[in-house]
Amino acid sequence: MKTSRTASNFWPWFFFATAFQFLLAVFALLLVPSEGGLSVARTTLLAILFLFFFAGLYFGFIARRDPLRFDQLASTPVILSSTLLSLVSGLLLFLLRYLDPDRFFPYYERLSPLLWCFFAISAEAAFFLLFIKNGIQKQNLLKVKPVYRSALFPIGILLVVFFFVAITKIGVKADTGYWGEPGVAIQGWQFILSIVVGIFILFTVTSEVSKKISIVNVLLPLALYATAVILWLGVPLEVLANSFYSPISPPANIPFPYSDAGFYDYLSQSLLIGADYFDSIPPRPLYVVFLAILHILFGQNYPAIITAQTFILAFFPVTLYFLGKKLHTPAAGVTVALFAIFRELVGLWISSNTRVVNSKILTTDFPTAMGIALMCLVAIWWLERRDVKSTFVAGGAFGLLLLFRTQSLFILPALFVLAWFAYQRKTKEWILAGITFGVMMVITVLPWLIHNYTISGKLSFDDPQQVAIIYSQYSFAGNLDISLFDPEKDSIGQRIISFTRENPEYVATFFTAHFLNTEIGGLLSLPLIKEFSGLYAPINLYWVEWNGVLEWYNLILVIVYLIVLGVGLGAAWHRMRWLSLVPLVFNIGYAVANGIARFSSWRYNLPVDWVIYFYFAIGVIE
Repeated sequence: MKTSRTASNFWPWFFFATAFQFLLAVFALLLVPSEGGLSVARTTLLAILFLFFFAGLYFGFIARRDPLRFDQLASTPVILSSTLLSLVSGLLLFLLRYLDPDRFFPYYERLSPLLWCFFAISAEAAFFLLFIKNGIQKQNLLKVKPVYRSALFPIGILLVVFFFVAITKIGVKADTGYWGEPGVAIQGWQFILSIVVGIFILFTVTSEVSKKISIVNVLLPLALYATAVILWLGVPLEVLANSFYSPISPPANIPFPYSDAGFYDYLSQSLLIGADYFDSIPPRPLYVVFLAILHILFGQNYPAIITAQTFILAFFPVTLYFLGKKLHTPAAGVTVALFAIFRELVGLWISSNTRVVNSKILTTDFPTAMGIALMCLVAIWWLERRDVKSTFVAGGAFGLLLLFRTQSLFILPALFVLAWFAYQRKTKEWILAGITFGVMMVITVLPWLIHNYTISGKLSFDDPQQVAIIYSQYSFAGNLDISLFDPEKDSIGQRIISFTRENPEYVATFFTAHFLNTEIGGLLSLPLIKEFSGLYAPINLYWVEWNGVLEWYNLILVIVYLIVLGVGLGAAWHRMRWLSLVPLVFNIGYAVANGIARFSSWRYNLPVDWVIYFYFAIGVIE
């Protein structure tokens, strides 16, 4: 091991700093209220802290005389042991504080000074020993320089948008159209655990290990899938006491779909009896067919149907894993997959406490999120190969996505603009690819258009009631009043154009508000600093009551999030160039659809809000 004399000279400072931190812990322990003087336990803790304090001073003076004698400590086993001690100390602190606060808080008060010392000093030791062992590797800094240079532009854009929202309140101030609360937020401890596991994967699944296909393409995805299934199915069906299910009551004592979930299930039943959607044009036809297939397999056994849907939707975090692995590293894939698993787990836990959509509810929001994630993988594959076969597959896949959510059509312009750059701005090849893509997409949706023509006499794509809702949004009052729309006389396209021409500033404001609200909702899926009462306490639903205002410390946290998010965009760009922007394009296109429809928040953000924590996970690992 080669260690420079300059690096070794830091040993005395390290030991003296360690001694000072243990002295601070002594004062912290003495400040803990005591009922009857110093107890035996507290005296023992003070003795331990003083022992470490004097040991730090002792080794500091020795290191001043001969610092090189300590360089042998900078070995891999010692560094790993320091890291492990830091993690164990942090885990003990968390469990003592939040596992059962009523029972363990007195122990936390007395042990926390010692444990905080172990946590901080062992982490410092790990970094310091790495510095002693390796020094400052300038060539490694030069390798990452292009990544951070690439990150400057997205960071700048994100901060400009942040200050725009902070000053104008557009995006956080409620619009008179449909406006709700942000979606479910990941819990802080889940957030940290996901990052720790991701960093563990980063250091264990090295480039040599990554060459073993079974590790990154089989074992990790299988572990993530099993984790999602076990955690999600571990939440009992009794949590489904919300507006999408009728009350669980005798004699069946099982949840029956209601509201939107009941409507989709009702349409699937029409297929089972051969009634052809009861002679109507249903929304989300592909999902209705999916439910009909589940009914064929499981009859009217709703617990089995919900379980089967959960097994299928558990592939969502696996899809995000492969997407993260493709654009960055397996570690980034694991991190974003765990974000998705834990966020859905929170959504299941709080199902009875607030409105939410999740893997056990028969609505299309979650399946659309998985469909868009899968479509991102297909689009990247297409833009990498750029041949006829991949173009046909991508066009057909996008057609299927439209049968899940019609508004996904707004993603197409942004995707084609990106494709032009991916085709290296070869316009002729790009046009031919666009035609091939479009032909396959039309072939995929054509049977559905023909079906609708036989019903309504028009080549309509969606349920007229869905069109009526959008029509009603382009007015100053009466939003969501579908009686304003007459399908025989009114045109949604003409309504949007005429109202926008007459009121351009008003339309631009609500469009921007809903667009930004969609993106802000994705950002707020990351945790804020809020009161946390314990692992078994009811979850703090702080996002439900959020009024667009953040405390100063949460403002700083959000800025940090934006910087890390920008680093994630820069890191992905450095590795994959234009292909790295595929998830972002899908996110922006869908947010544009939300802005045009004048809808945003909770379930309306869910199909694409994962893109925010996707790039954030890449930034963390980078």
